This record gives sequence, structure tokens and C-alpha cells, in this order.
Amino acid sequence: MKRIVSIVLLSLAVVLFTAGYNGKKARIGQTLPAWSEGYFDIHTISTGRGECLLLIMPDGTTMVVDAGEFSREGKKHKNVLQRPNDKTRPTKAFADYIRHFIPEGRSAVDYFNLSHFHMDHMGNLEPEYEHFAEGNYTLTGVMSLYHHIPFREINDRAYGAYDSLKVKAMSVGVMEHYKRFINYNMAKNGLKATRFELGAVNQFAMQYKPEKYPNFRIENVCSNGYVWDNGKAVDVYEDIRSKIRENASSCGFVVRYGKFDFLTAGDIGDYNDLELCVAKAVGEVDAVKAHHHLSPHSMCRPSMEVLRPKTLVATSFYVREIQPDKSKFGFINNLGCDIYCTSVGEALLEQYPQEYAACKATSGHIVIRVAPKGNKYWVYTLDDSNSEYRVTRIDGPFKCK
Repeated sequence: MKRIVSIVLLSLAVVLFTAGYNGKKARIGQTLPAWSEGYFDIHTISTGRGECLLLIMPDGTTMVVDAGEFSREGKKHKNVLQRPNDKTRPTKAFADYIRHFIPEGRSAVDYFNLSHFHMDHMGNLEPEYEHFAEGNYTLTGVMSLYHHIPFREINDRAYGAYDSLKVKAMSVGVMEHYKRFINYNMAKNGLKATRFELGAVNQFAMQYKPEKYPNFRIENVCSNGYVWDNGKAVDVYEDIRSKIRENASSCGFVVRYGKFDFLTAGDIGDYNDLELCVAKAVGEVDAVKAHHHLSPHSMCRPSMEVLRPKTLVATSFYVREIQPDKSKFGFINNLGCDIYCTSVGEALLEQYPQEYAACKATSGHIVIRVAPKGNKYWVYTLDDSNSEYRVTRIDGPFKCK
């Protein structure tokens, strides 16, 4: 009898461990359970107005990548629906989401990484956005998010060398505000600013219990058109460096946790084979944030055949057939890869129902949650129409490669 009871208790413990977090199982229609130690979370936050990723490392160290924000309509394309509604500023929505999911008791984010200097990643100067007079900068994107929920360290591809690295922001004005924001908060609030170090494996180190998770690391793989491969920087733009674009200058990194690998690299594409060079340097991954919103020149077949992800998450802000590029869905699915999109316009869904049926999700926050030791992961789609963050879809567990 004791043996039977022991077996039952052991089985129950295994079920609770594999299915839940803090003993709570994620269920459709209910709020996603909180992160717990040992798990690695990747949250793609949906507002329809800019990119923002939240990473929660196994020891609870937090990192946000990008905080895009704009309100104006596209010149050629209508905006997708703003989430959770058109009354909530995107950076307020980001902050609400981050506060909800970061480890209990935290009031700040450990790292903020800005992939590159475009409005859907850093913010834009809109006439209705408040100006912070003391620091002489507009509260948009990165700057606005910091005022909602501060971060201890900010990192970008060009800190300390903005002029020499020829930053090509969409707006010269927003760059001036961004630089004033950094200088003011370094002096007044102790903000630390750093430049993204190509090839580094400890720039975004865990802050709380790193010794418990020696199989977790973040490898800086590309920035400013250079790719770190086999211990050296490869200049993809060596012969045409004066023509490099801001998107191609994006910094990107791969996160490795046990057998799990995740790549995010801003808006790089197949410019001068940059995307393929990154793929070859990284190798196969389990999941990837689609480069440049899955545009026609990104996530191309040669690089996808090297990366071979099981999960691809794409962000979009316009009612536009090529962001994400629906013509890519077929070959991506044929590679065994599932596609999750944070926003697709209703008009496109009605016009091309069969094409978009290839996507696991066409709206919502997308959460990748990796189990302790990095052997398997789940993908959750969350309702982005309110702040309850209820689960609308569960996929997995998937075995890591």
C-alpha cells in the first residue's frame, strides 16, 4: 500500500512540475500563471504600435528589448487595431504588462536593449505626447516607458559613438531627445548606459542567482552590419559600408538555455546576405522573433533552412500583405515551423482566409515559456484586448533540439 501511495504522489509531483508554474496550470480562459524560478519566459507584447519583448531569465533577471510607439497613420497603409484600445498609450500598455509579469516585488527592469533607431522600436515625436521639461525630451517610446517603469541599464548599438556610427533614425529629432534622455537620467537617476558588445556572452548576465543556472547565457551575435562568427567579427558590409541601412545595423543576440535556443535581431533582413550570415553563425534554433516583421526581404528560405525554428513570432503594425508576408507562410510551414502573429488586419483575414489559416495566431500577446533545464517549452497566446492577459491558445510542450 505504501508503495502504491508513493508512486501516486510521485506521479502527481511530475504532473504538477511539467504542467504548472508554482503548482498552477495554464488554462484557456484564465490569466496566464506567473513566471517562477527556473523557467525562462519570452513575452512578445502586442499593442499594434511598436515592438516590445520582455525576457525573464531563470533567476528572475529581467530584460526588455525595444519599446516602439507611434500614433500617426501610415502614408500608404492603415494601422491595425491599437491594443488594448485606442485610449491607452502603447508605452502605458507595455508598462502595465511588464508590471504584471515581472517577479513579485520588483519595481524596475534590469536591462533595456534598443535594437535600432526606428520609431516602431524606440518611439516617435507625436504632437500629443508630453514633453518632460526638466530633461528637455518628449515622453515617447523608450523615454516614456522609463517614466512608467525604470530600468537600471540601457544598451544600444551606438552609445558613445552616435555620430561616428552614422545613426540613420527615421527622425533626427527623436535621436536628439533620446540622447538628452540618457544624459539626464545618468546624471539624475543613476541610469547606466552601455554600447552593445559584439561577441560578448556576459553583457546581459543574470543578476540574482547566476550560479544556479550555468547552462543559460546570452550571446551577442550582430550589430552595425558585423556578425560574430567563430570568435571574430565578420564585416558583411566591408565593401559598401557607406550604404548600410539602419535596419541592417540592428543588434541581435541568441539566448541559449540548455537545449533551447532563441534568436532576436531587430529588423535585419537579407541585405547583402546579412541575415544568412547571422543564421550560419547561430545555427539551428527552437524559436525566433521574425526579422523586420516578416517582410519579403526577411526570414528568407536560405536562412530559414539553416535556423529551422519550430516557432516564429512576427509583429505587425499596418494592414499590409507583406508585413507579415503571407506568401512565405507555405514554405515556412513546410519546414515544420509554426507562425504566430501579434496583429493582422481584419480586412486581410477576410480577404485571404486560407492563407492566414496557416498561422497559429493572428492576434494577441505571444509567450514562449521554457521549462527548467531548457529541455522543452510551451507557446501561449494571450488576449490583448484588456489587462487580464487570459490564455486563448496553448501549444506544446515542444521538445527542444
